[in-house]
Parts: sequence; structure tokens; C-alpha cells
Amino acid sequence: MISDKTKESMLSGYTNTVPFKFTVVDDFLNEEYISPILEDVRKLETSKADYKFFDASWESNKYAFQNNLGENLSNVFKYLVSDEFINYLEKLTGITGIIRNDLKLKGAGIHRILKDGFLQAHTDFNSYNSDNHGRLDRRINLLLYLNPNWKDEYNGHLLLCDMIKQNVNYKISPLLNRCVIFNTTKTSLHGHPEPLNVPDNICRESIAIYYYTKNINNIDFEGDKERPTMIFNINNFDKSNMISI
Repeated sequence: MISDKTKESMLSGYTNTVPFKFTVVDDFLNEEYISPILEDVRKLETSKADYKFFDASWESNKYAFQNNLGENLSNVFKYLVSDEFINYLEKLTGITGIIRNDLKLKGAGIHRILKDGFLQAHTDFNSYNSDNHGRLDRRINLLLYLNPNWKDEYNGHLLLCDMIKQNVNYKISPLLNRCVIFNTTKTSLHGHPEPLNVPDNICRESIAIYYYTKNINNIDFEGDKERPTMIFNINNFDKSNMISI
């Protein structure tokens, strides 16, 4: 399902370590899967989303779908938690013991952002109790974008930030079949804080999957106790050396 280019890239390990470990892979899936996936996405009715997010302080006009995704989308999710793919993911990230073959892990789904929607810069929650596995640590985010003909003026760029130096290091456009993968840590500050500037018939859509490992002794892999998603104001962060991708 993933392209040969993607496999080669993942076997080579992360391409970037600043502001934290991440990689951007274009043409992530083989081309023949894209049209069927988009057909399933178009069938998802916003009014029937499983989750709706309207906290004006940090996110707005965001919807998430986890059920009744259609055959093509469901097959993508199954593949992205399969032994085959996670073998590549462990090579890429250097993280072992990733939970496999479980479609019920917290957060996975289709994310849809409508006009004026945004997600403030944040670091993610670090652990939670899974019904199937007990307490788990959140380790990796995978975001696969599903936006044909995306224009730069639409905004919606994923920003990757250095929270210590207060820099915005990367501005990543959410282009169709572009995948961003990064390790989830207490310093992996990211988001798309600029409100979407799109026509009414355009939205920002992505596949999101989060990967976990077993928690040990109720402290996470960085030695911290459980913490929630943390929101940061990056309005004054330095963007002078920001790289656009």
C-alpha cells in the first residue's frame, strides 16, 4: 500500500531532528489508492461526525470520524497498524514495542477542519488507559493529508516549533498524499493556528493515527507522570528562519 519510495525513506530513519525528530514523505501511498480513499472521505457527512471540537480558546470547526469510514479508508487504517507497516515505522523512529493490529487506540480517525477552523500550537497528552492494553504511552503521530489542489493562501499549514528557543522552524503545507511522522514528546510543539481561509466548499482533511507503547510504573518513557494536551501561544515566536515545505 505504501510506495517503494516511502519504504526506502522509512528504512533510512528520520531525516530531521530539529526542532524534534520528524520526516515528511510525499507520495506516501501508491497512487491507485488515492481516488478510492477520497471517494470514501467525500461520503462522510459533517453533521454525522463522531466528535465535534469547538473550544474557541484552542481549536474550532474541527470534526473527527472514526466509524463507518467505508471499505477503502478502513483498509488504510488496518494497514497502518499492521505488522508490515509498524516494522517500517520502528525502523524509521527507532522506537520498539509499538502496539500493533489495534484499531481502537485513542485518537485515530479522519480529521476535517472547516472554514475559519484552527488548532493552536500544542504538545500532546502523554498517556492513557487502554481497555485492551492497560496504560499506554503516546509515542508517534502520523498525519496523512487528503487535500487535492491545496493553495498556499488557504492556510492550514502544520507548524513545527522549538518551545525552548521559541522559534517556528517549519511550515508544512497539507498537500494530498503527503505524510508527516514525528515522535511525540513533551517538547514536540505543533499545530495549525492560522484560521483556514478557504471557500465554503473546501475543507482541510487528514488521516491521523497515533502510536503507543506499554507504560511502565505509571511514569511515561520520559519519566513524567500523566499530563494532558498543553496549549502554547506562539504569536511571539521567531519565524525569521522558518522553512516552508
